[in-house]
Amino acid sequence: MARLSIMDRIGLILAGSALVTVGWVTREGVADIAARMPWHHEIGTTFLAIGVLTLLANVSVRAKSLVIIIITGGWAAAAIWAAITMDDLAILQRGLIGLTGALAAIFALTSIPKLVAGADAAD
Repeated sequence: MARLSIMDRIGLILAGSALVTVGWVTREGVADIAARMPWHHEIGTTFLAIGVLTLLANVSVRAKSLVIIIITGGWAAAAIWAAITMDDLAILQRGLIGLTGALAAIFALTSIPKLVAGADAAD
């Protein structure tokens, strides 16, 4: 089983702490955030969940692989959706966005066996 390096642990702690902070501020709201962002509670809860998963990634390589798959899969879905629905972009821009989304989807899908095996998806 792979082990996490100290740099992996430091990066995961910093990223997880930042995500938890952003989630808490977005969820609880500051000033007039509710008026400017109608779904602030749901978005903040999502950031909190990903932040907690990122902090848990310090415990095991499987948790780190799960975080990588969730973030990469989310990017893939957003990029493919943007490439399909954004009619105001040039065709080359839409193609490049769609290509990055497709590559991210391929990476996320091929990382699932690594998650099951307990290997590091980043390798």
